[in-house]
Formats: sequence, structure tokens, C-alpha cells
Amino acid sequence: MIAPPEVLVLEDDGPELRALERVIRDARLEPIPASGPRQALARLANRDPLLAVIDLDMSLAPATERRASVHDVLRRLHSHHLNCIPLVYSGGVDTIDEQARVYESHPHALFQSKRHGQARLLERIEGLLGGRVGDLAIRRGTVVHLPSGATMSHRVGVTLLTARRANRSVLLRDSDARAARRFQDWLDAVGSCVLVRALGGRHYQVALRPGHDGAGGAP
Repeated sequence: MIAPPEVLVLEDDGPELRALERVIRDARLEPIPASGPRQALARLANRDPLLAVIDLDMSLAPATERRASVHDVLRRLHSHHLNCIPLVYSGGVDTIDEQARVYESHPHALFQSKRHGQARLLERIEGLLGGRVGDLAIRRGTVVHLPSGATMSHRVGVTLLTARRANRSVLLRDSDARAARRFQDWLDAVGSCVLVRALGGRHYQVALRPGHDGAGGAP
């Protein structure tokens, strides 16, 4: 069951887009590259990324790509991709006015300045998609059962654990709902103290099994 978490990468500069793809792969994630807003919207029509890395400046994108805007992409993420973490990675994110415009399109957007470099971006991504829940940890896009060392590389498991750290449930597509059940089978097989709860309406959340006090769990 191998399906690494996907990351939408929206960047209009070709060499930088390829460099960002390498950063995403270094984090053991799967990049979904887009060189302009229209392409990004097309990618989102049939993909469901866990993270989106977005440049605000699309001045190098062809005019056809700029018929849509970065803010259209942010609004689509906010309305249709509730599990996705939007990370604006741009050169102009330090001003309050620019951040306010982004928040109008996606109130949960996060910011990382390009001037801090791609090494810091990698650290930020690993921080956003890392951490522990019960006896499980996320390490470079993979769920690890700490007592046994067993691993499972699947985006649904990572999505569920990342959402648990933020105290959120996850809305899954039908195919991913089946993957959540397979994740539960894996948790049973390794004897984890974590379980997957179906909340109804394709909403899922991980929780600690009864009798566990949450030591080592999500902050």
C-alpha cells in the first residue's frame, strides 16, 4: 500500500519549479507541478493534494495561464480541498497587505518567504507533515509504528495523522475511504494504540484506543 502524499507546486519560473519538485521529493512526497494558475486548477480537478506550495507572482506565466489567478487557486483549495494545507512560498509575503489579500482567498493559508531559501522550505514542510500521535509518527511522508518500526507509505494515513494534530476530521473520497479501512487493518496488524473512527458522511478521524491516556500523542 504505497501512495505518497501529493503536493501541488505552483511556480511560473521553470528552473525554480524543477528545483521545488526536487525539494518535495527530498521530503518523500510526490509533487504535482503546475507552471500557472489554469494548469493548477486543471490538476486539482482530479487530484487531492495534502499540501500546496504556491508562488504569488505569476508574471512569467503565459497569458493563457493568467486568465485564472493564484487567488482562484487558493479559493478552490479552500472550497474543495479541505484536507490541503496551503503554504504560500513567495518573495512578497512579508507585508501585512499581501497577507491580508491571501487570507481573503484562503483564511488558513500559511506563509514562507523565498528569501529564506529552499532548505528552510524543506524544514517547514517536514514540520507541517511531521509529529506523533500515540505510538505513530510521520517521518518524510511515511507513517511509522514506533514500537515495531513497521512503516506504511500512504497519503491517507499521513492525512489522518496530520489532521489529528490540528484536531480536525478528514473528508475522504470513496476510494480514499477504502484506503482508510486498509490503514485500520494495518494498525490492527502492528498492534497500534491508534484507531480510525468513521464519523459519518465520509468523515474520518484517528483517535487513541480506550485505555490509552494519550502520552506521546498530538499536542
